[in-house]
Amino acid sequence: MITRRFVIKCSSSDVCVELLNKIMEEISARWMKTQVKGNTLIIEAIGMPYELKSLRYEIENIKRGMEVERMKGGRYSVEDLVKGAKTTVPLDALLLALTLKGFKAKREGEYIITNAPGDTIIDVMRGMSEVLENDEVRFKLPSSAKKIVMVLHTVYDIDPERIIEIMKNYSIIEEADFGYRLKEEWRSALRRLVKLLTSDEWGLGRNERDIEEAGNSSEDR
Repeated sequence: MITRRFVIKCSSSDVCVELLNKIMEEISARWMKTQVKGNTLIIEAIGMPYELKSLRYEIENIKRGMEVERMKGGRYSVEDLVKGAKTTVPLDALLLALTLKGFKAKREGEYIITNAPGDTIIDVMRGMSEVLENDEVRFKLPSSAKKIVMVLHTVYDIDPERIIEIMKNYSIIEEADFGYRLKEEWRSALRRLVKLLTSDEWGLGRNERDIEEAGNSSEDR
C-alpha cells in the first residue's frame, strides 16, 4: 500500500467544492483525505499502485464531465474555454466572430454569454489561433490587424494571405517599418471588409450590422 497526493486546480473554490462532492458521491471503498484550499482541491489516498492509477483516471473523468456540463448552459467561463481549446484569443474578436456566425454573444466579467454550443466556441477559438501560424500575420501585422484576419478567416474561410492582400488593396493597411500599419480603428476596418465580402460581388453572407451588435457588448482585452 502506498500514499498518493492529487492536486487539482479549479476555476474557483466553489467549483472545487462541487467537484469534491461529486468525487465523494461516485468514488467509494477507498481511504481518502480531502482538503479545499482556495481554487485547489487536494486529495490524499492510500491504496495499491493500480488502484491509485485507476483513481486518478476516475477523478479526471469526473472533472472533465463537470466542465462539459458547465459549458451547456449558455454561460461559459473564459478559463474553461481556454482549457478546452488549449489556446487564448482576444475576447472582443471572439465575440465578433461568433456574432458573424449567427449567434448572440456578449461578455460579462470572466464569462461569455452566448447561444453558441461549447464545441462551436472552441472550434472558433482554435481556428482563430491557427491564423498566427502564418508568418506574415504573426510578424508583420499589429495586434489590432491580427484580430481582423482572425475573424474573417474563421467566419468566411479565407486564407490569411488573401485577407492581407484585400486590406492592402482597399488601403486598410499600409507598409511600415518591419511590417504593416493599420490606418483606422480595427472594428471600423472590419465593418468595411464585411460589407465588401457580403456584397453581391462576393456574396459570403452575414453583414456589417452584426458587427454593430457585437461591438456594443464586447470589451477590448
